[in-house]
Amino acid sequence: MADCELCGAMKVGVKQVKTGRTEVAACSRCIEKLNLGPKPVAPGLARAFSSKSPTSSANNAARTGHGRGKNIMSRSEKDLADDFSSRISSARKQKNWNQAQLGKRMAETVNVIKSAESGKRPTDSVIRKFERILGITLMVEHKSVDTRVLGSGTSRGITLGDYLNKER
Repeated sequence: MADCELCGAMKVGVKQVKTGRTEVAACSRCIEKLNLGPKPVAPGLARAFSSKSPTSSANNAARTGHGRGKNIMSRSEKDLADDFSSRISSARKQKNWNQAQLGKRMAETVNVIKSAESGKRPTDSVIRKFERILGITLMVEHKSVDTRVLGSGTSRGITLGDYLNKER
């Protein structure tokens, strides 16, 4: 006998069930009401697995380092150009469009166009729209990032105190 973590009922029989990405101790009433019983495969995953070929999921697993999902921490091969706002503005002016006309062609608001031209980074989908509609390239190859090793001790990593002492 334990407490249900969902409804708070005390001293009831509970089972460990998955809700989203976590497991909770739930009473039989909550399991029934919230439909938390065991499911063979989530409906969205069933469609995703049926549309993917076995080799594509294996390639994805090898690329991301694990078997499920997309690694959101991996960087793409390209970055947004530093001068993207001037590229957008000059390409728009070459086509003799005002910001409203460009927004209409892209199915975006004028505010999205204005903010991109003022230097605010647009979403990836809007970047692709700019590239397609204006015929420009906004995504460029990565610039290399220089790194340096501050400590070479074998017993532990460098601490903030080590860094500050070294700088003095």
